[in-house]
Amino acid sequence: MDTQIVSATPIRPILEMDLIADFACPWSFLGKRSLERALGNLYGLPVRALRWHGFRTQVELALPRGEGRRSWRDHLATRLPPGVSVEFAQKSLAEAGQELGIRFDFSRVPGVPDTLEAHRLVALAAREEKHSEVADALFRAFFEQGRDIGDPAVVRAVGEESGLSAETLAAFANPAEGRDEIAADEKRLRGFGVVTTPNLLINGRVLVPGPADVSTYVQALDQALFPQLPAPTSRKQLN
Repeated sequence: MDTQIVSATPIRPILEMDLIADFACPWSFLGKRSLERALGNLYGLPVRALRWHGFRTQVELALPRGEGRRSWRDHLATRLPPGVSVEFAQKSLAEAGQELGIRFDFSRVPGVPDTLEAHRLVALAAREEKHSEVADALFRAFFEQGRDIGDPAVVRAVGEESGLSAETLAAFANPAEGRDEIAADEKRLRGFGVVTTPNLLINGRVLVPGPADVSTYVQALDQALFPQLPAPTSRKQLN
């Protein structure tokens, strides 16, 4: 008689994550780094590559381009609640960034760019699974080095520095490559009610809206892995 051997090892759940973010949003930079720190608390669990969804807010889309673009301070002011000054916000962001290895230098940040080309490069980098590294490099280029990531030449240089293949860089050199997909994704997200960044969706069921700290992301990951756990009752935002 044949004997069937059944493994008692439980199937490990897989984490799938969708991050809606923008390179002109400092909270998106903090959120990405906080999520990576939270994932560092997981051991032995398979995590699929982060799906990046570039999203430009309506305020950003309405900004003038070129030399007449809005200054960083004026743009940041549109993202703040009443009574919060730009100086206080920048100080808080810098302090939160230090804990995550981010060196915000707002004095070097140029006028607010159209981040479409940056998002397009990340989408193309996903073909060789380097989109997370490229996204981080673009954030650093803008917020730490003061580079104009609205300039396709600068974006391409970041891609080269990140080690993207000649094939991917050649695809980026074609302005139409991936552009329609970015626009379609933004339109779909607006249809779902997304208006700002960042937002994180885990396993298609646990949503963390807005910026959050590492502990909040850890709780969200636990809830996605173990649905029987209660949802977090409080969350600390990175203001």
